Amino acid sequence: MIKLIVSDVDDTLVPEGSIDLNPEYFEVIRQLQAKGVIFVGASGRPIEGVRIAFAPIKDEIYYIGDNGTDIAAGKCTCTKKLEDEDYRELARDLLNLNEEYDFMPCRPGDVYVNQESEDFKKVLGTYGFGLTEVADLTQLHDITKVSLYHDGGVPDEVRLALREKWSDRMEVAIAGRVWLDFTAKGANKGNALTMIQEHFGITPEETVAFGNADNDIPMIKQAKYGYAVAGASENLKQIAYEVIGPMEEDAVLSKLKEILAEME
Repeated sequence: MIKLIVSDVDDTLVPEGSIDLNPEYFEVIRQLQAKGVIFVGASGRPIEGVRIAFAPIKDEIYYIGDNGTDIAAGKCTCTKKLEDEDYRELARDLLNLNEEYDFMPCRPGDVYVNQESEDFKKVLGTYGFGLTEVADLTQLHDITKVSLYHDGGVPDEVRLALREKWSDRMEVAIAGRVWLDFTAKGANKGNALTMIQEHFGITPEETVAFGNADNDIPMIKQAKYGYAVAGASENLKQIAYEVIGPMEEDAVLSKLKEILAEME
């Protein structure tokens, strides 16, 4: 009996940065909820950005935001922060990359951007959430997640160099096609899902998860029925319970309908 369904958003339900979720999702999710199923939207986006995508049912579902650092699931809530000194050192490292890179520090309710990064602000504008423009990103505190952006995707050599330096102090994970995320050690979608499961007394055998990127791997591992969409990373496909159709054809919606039909 399925009791919990959790799904990534970008390139799993909608194209990266889009908020145009097929309206049929809302009705199917409501029908699943009527059968007692909990639904969780999980994303590298801040929770505010996930809520925008699920606007018609935003107050009826639960959330994992900022790649697992922020949880809002009824009375099950949690926020994990980076150490301020670690954040400032990381920010300096990212600022020393060439001008093709930008980065976005986040904390619950706030997304920060360099006030001079005009092109990057336009990219972030497609996600629908508000931005706070600052002159010096190194002076922030209580940051929960940092997302490094490169239009063509963060190159392997840059990703590996950053991971080599920071992986003993932070989680470093590919998050979609153009992002590399940094979160507090132990903060990821899988551990966030575990907290929700334990809070509600739900087992991995009663859990379904959907994803597409490497940052979804811990979450997929925490669900017996972990599905990868067709365009998912090879790493995710290798550990998935099943590879389903492409995001562009609403493969997750089709699987949700199958689950609902099995409950009739």
